[in-house]
Amino acid sequence: MTDRADVVVVGAGLAGACTALVLSRDRHVVVVEADEPASGASGAAAGLANPFMGRAAKPAWRHEEALDALAELAAEAGDGLVRQTGVLRPASSDRQAEQFRERADAHADLTWLPPAASSERWPLVRAEHGTLAVRRGASVDIPAFVEAALATAEARGAEVVRARLRGWSSEGSRTIAITDQCEIRTSHLLLTVGDGARRLAPLAGLPLHRVKGQTVRLGRPEGLPADHPAVAGAGYAVPTEAGVVVGSTFEHDFDALAPDPALDAGLVAKGAALLPALDGAPVLDRRAGVRVTVPSTVSPRRLPLAGPLRGHPGVWVVTGLGAKGLLTAPLLARRLPAALDGVRPLPAELWPLASM
Repeated sequence: MTDRADVVVVGAGLAGACTALVLSRDRHVVVVEADEPASGASGAAAGLANPFMGRAAKPAWRHEEALDALAELAAEAGDGLVRQTGVLRPASSDRQAEQFRERADAHADLTWLPPAASSERWPLVRAEHGTLAVRRGASVDIPAFVEAALATAEARGAEVVRARLRGWSSEGSRTIAITDQCEIRTSHLLLTVGDGARRLAPLAGLPLHRVKGQTVRLGRPEGLPADHPAVAGAGYAVPTEAGVVVGSTFEHDFDALAPDPALDAGLVAKGAALLPALDGAPVLDRRAGVRVTVPSTVSPRRLPLAGPLRGHPGVWVVTGLGAKGLLTAPLLARRLPAALDGVRPLPAELWPLASM
């Protein structure tokens, strides 16, 4: 195990894996992970990359750049990691149908199909009010993506070590990452942590809200095409080779972190509301994880927190990705090299704390 690195990345979830992949192109990177890679919220996510979100299908922050970054990093990590099958947004009311029609008129990546056309094109989707088709929407097996990204980084000389960060100190222009296994001297310490932020005292004051989410993987119904798009509404149903992942729950007050079988029926109902063929589908497995988000009172668009940690030279934070990790983690990773070198800072809106 090395005791020196250009960059130490703490956390091997989606954000950490993307960061390690990009920085390993021309730097010696050490990734510190206390558990298995993608063992937290990244492992429980359905892997839906939907660039038009919310009830009105508003475009996500820098969505085109984000999708480009996801495609770039996925291609760099390996083949077949992203399913470019699109995302379908069935309208739940006439009012939402009108919003979707207006959105489709304004964006070339969107197509609006009225009920009859939607039923003809996607007969398995419940769409009494029509469907908004998001052409560049995609789905990703996040644990497989994380594994491939880390493997590519390791092939370039990066190291992934099983250790828990205890803290850090300064030594001249270097930062010393102090773990329970070793100390690593580095130019930059990147804390790409999700729920783990609460275990680090200097991050305890960050405005982060914890949300436990659970997904289930259902048996794939007969007749569901291999290339069927993911479907998103009040919940979401994401077809995979191994079944259909349905989610998600939103628990704001919880004690246990393990998945709860009592939530299965509600999740199956969410899936069946989008794809009726899922009604009665067997539950193959269930996963749960805690994602952290930034309150809208701090960041109106609920963007992640990414930037240098005030009062801690050489220490940077990337956290609060919430449910938008696939649209923000690759984009932030692609921006980090220039930001670390002082060539091009990250957008100021990613660190609103500077003005608070």
